[in-house]
Amino acid sequence: MTRRALATLGLLACPLALAQEPLPAGLHGADKLAALVQRVSQLQASAATLTADFEQRKTSRLLAEPSVSRGKFYFRAPDSVRWEYEAPRPMTVLLTGGVAITYRPVEKRAERVEVGRAQRRVLRFISAAEPLEKLLAYFSFTFRDPGEAGNYTLLLKPTSHQIKKRLQVVEIEIDRHSLLPVRVAYTEADGDTTAYAFSKIERNQPQASDLFSLSLPPDVKVVQLKLGGRE
Repeated sequence: MTRRALATLGLLACPLALAQEPLPAGLHGADKLAALVQRVSQLQASAATLTADFEQRKTSRLLAEPSVSRGKFYFRAPDSVRWEYEAPRPMTVLLTGGVAITYRPVEKRAERVEVGRAQRRVLRFISAAEPLEKLLAYFSFTFRDPGEAGNYTLLLKPTSHQIKKRLQVVEIEIDRHSLLPVRVAYTEADGDTTAYAFSKIERNQPQASDLFSLSLPPDVKVVQLKLGGRE
């Protein structure tokens, strides 16, 4: 994961009954979209912990074929995230306390980035960590409902100039039955696209106390970076 693609995903915690309760029958168009946004926002706002398997697929004009990575994703409210990449090569990405660290053990290298308030807001947008209701102030929403044949899809196009400089569109797939986001894809301003698909989602399960800290071996080179800048 590159520093500009660091993403948090605070998707998911609520009473099971609320998660499984379907949207009210007979809703259509804007009314159905409003009901979906409200329900998903309730789930996001009540997030405590999350563990999930993930697949990351990145396409770029610089890549001959999509780059595919897999691993484990951990979230703890309000905004601590750990991505543990397992294949094709090990890597840890930790975001907590306004600092992002990317550690590549094979290269014995770690990159440290201080993420300011504005950047954190952008990262929350592209990773669906912000409750959907708050995103209405910064994005226009397009709603797709294929019926019982598939999941809901939301297309978010930025209306804020600050967000437009970084993103073209965000696509969020929401499981029809659990009403949880299970796929998030975003297209950056330069056309590169990154998509995350989540499976084996576990909500509100205990996590190790040291999960969101990272002890680096003494022979690891730590490089300080700036978002959008150089070493």
